[in-house]
Amino acid sequence: MGISGRRVILSIDDLEKEIDNAIDKEDFEKASKLLEEREKLLESMENIPEELAKRIIERDKKRMEKIKNMMKKLVDVAKKSDAFQKSLESYQKAHNDIYGKSWGKG
Repeated sequence: MGISGRRVILSIDDLEKEIDNAIDKEDFEKASKLLEEREKLLESMENIPEELAKRIIERDKKRMEKIKNMMKKLVDVAKKSDAFQKSLESYQKAHNDIYGKSWGKG
């Protein structure tokens, strides 16, 4: 005997909101756990309404796009940080070559 469709839909909708909130807060560990919980909940259902399945698929597509954009931003930040570090190292070397002493020392 499965869980009633109405009760499950409400529970899944609540999980969906929590998943979105976790992603918005970049708490991917929590989002992953919530997705696993959603999977178990869906598996416990005898019959998944088509409307619910379509809604979940659409939300997951939007989530994937959002996560991809977050990852692109992280890659950009990492590239900029790497470029800044290389510039700083170059400046330190030039400073040491000119003044004959190590950066930050007397």
